[in-house]
Amino acid sequence: MHANENKKNFSASQPQSLHKRRKPAPALAAPTRSGRLLVRLAPQDTAIFRFLLEAYDHTAYFTVLESKTALLKIVFSPHLENETRTALAQMAQSLPFCVEEWPLGNLPQECKKTLR
Repeated sequence: MHANENKKNFSASQPQSLHKRRKPAPALAAPTRSGRLLVRLAPQDTAIFRFLLEAYDHTAYFTVLESKTALLKIVFSPHLENETRTALAQMAQSLPFCVEEWPLGNLPQECKKTLR
């Protein structure tokens, strides 16, 4: 019971502004497509690349397009493009790799649908 009294006294001593809850940010519109980049690195560095990318919680994921040449497709939400590019730039300080733009990014929507 003594602990409950301390909680009441602590909350009563806080300024009123600290009691107000913030409204959540408005939801972003659902993207119509995912952002994509290509990464080329040494095949033996794929595991460390995965480890480093996972350190940036839920920013992006990758899939291996060519295992022998370690060509990776990075997939991310368009809302997180800046965060993904920043994460890759920071990772490049520890691990040598090359980031390239996704080559199918400029096709018209009709062509993209037939390529999937």
